[in-house]
Formats: sequence, structure tokens, C-alpha cells
Amino acid sequence: MRLFDLGGIIALNAPVLCLDTCSLLDMMRDPTRDTVREPERRAVHDLLTAVEGGSALVALVADQVVAEFDDHADEIEKEAGRALQKLRDDLARIDAVAAVYGSRGPTDLSHLDDHVTRARRVVGRWLAAATPAVQATHIPGSAWIRVTKARTPARKGKESMKDCVVIETYLDVVRSLRSAGLKSKVAFVSSNKKDYAVETGSTLRPDLAADFHPLGMEYAPNMAAAKHLLGF
Repeated sequence: MRLFDLGGIIALNAPVLCLDTCSLLDMMRDPTRDTVREPERRAVHDLLTAVEGGSALVALVADQVVAEFDDHADEIEKEAGRALQKLRDDLARIDAVAAVYGSRGPTDLSHLDDHVTRARRVVGRWLAAATPAVQATHIPGSAWIRVTKARTPARKGKESMKDCVVIETYLDVVRSLRSAGLKSKVAFVSSNKKDYAVETGSTLRPDLAADFHPLGMEYAPNMAAAKHLLGF
């Protein structure tokens, strides 16, 4: 990861993208899911190119996000591998049936053999190019207040301390950037619409929107939306 350099980020005045854990895990999830769409995965690569360029886009990743990613990445990788193996097995069965009716040759899925590895590698590039949003000492206390008041992403009956730490970290860092003069667009990307958004899935819950609005922060439910909001 790159070191956090407030002055350097201000000097760039480039758009800023705050990454949630699920936005990283989504990059390597089972590609056979109905919810996986090519435009979103294309946006992952387009935005990564901008971040790796060093001047067009700044990606921030909270310490808590890195910790959560490390906790879940291996299982997400295994799930994707199992899903692709099921696809191979299903197509082998279908091919065998089709052969009875005169078809020739099995379906070629060799292009998926290293998909899981390549997807994990993409996430690695994001983490290498991102700038850490360091968790200040007061963040756990601020997050706990959010939990006790059931403010988004917290809600009654749900353990949401980790999500609140992520949100409080980004609010804290963006507040520092704005105070130092950052004028560019800032977006927080998370596919966890259930916890962050209203029923439509594209608009923040009002209490979190009230935190984002004074800082000029936008919410993106996926990377394609982030790409649009940040002007790429």
C-alpha cells in the first residue's frame, strides 16, 4: 500500500474512492451468480487502471476493511472454485446427454481454469495501489456511539461495530481532507445495500446521508456506479 500523504492527495485533487470490504470481496466472488455483471467487473479494471496510474484516482482502504478482507478472502475464493467446478460437472452431464443426440465434442471451459487465481490477483493489485485510511484512536468510541444510537449502518438487533468502525474511519479521513482543501469528488462503494441504503438500493439511508452530505461524499452500490459518480 501507499503511505497516506494528506498534502500529496490535496495536491493531486483527484477523485477519492473509499472501499468497503464487500467491494473487494465482490471482485473475486463466484462468477456464476446471477448478480454478477460484466459492466461492474469492467469498472473494477477501469478504476484500478486509474488508481495504479498514481494521479487520476485515489483509493482509500480502512484498516478494518483490510482486516475483514483477510478474514474472509480464502473462503470466498474457495466458494468461487466450488461453483466453477459445479459448472464443469453440469456441462459434462449436459454434453453427455447431447452426445446421445449426435452432438460432437465437449464444451470447452479451459478459459476458466485459472479464473479464481486471476480474480484474487486483481484484488491484490487494488490493495497494493490503495492508500490506507488509518484508524485514529478515537474511532472505536465514535463507532460505539453509532451502534448504541442504531445509526446506519447499525440497527437494533444486529452486531454492526465493524461496519461502524469502517464508516467512522472514512468520515474522519474525508473530513481531514476537506478541511485541508480537497475539492474533488468522493465516493464510498459498498454492495451491502441492506445495511446502507433504502429499499431501492441506490440511495443512502437518511441518517447516513446526513453525515455524507456536508463532506460531499456520494454512495455507490457497485463499482460501475462508482465509476459514473467519479466521472470516469
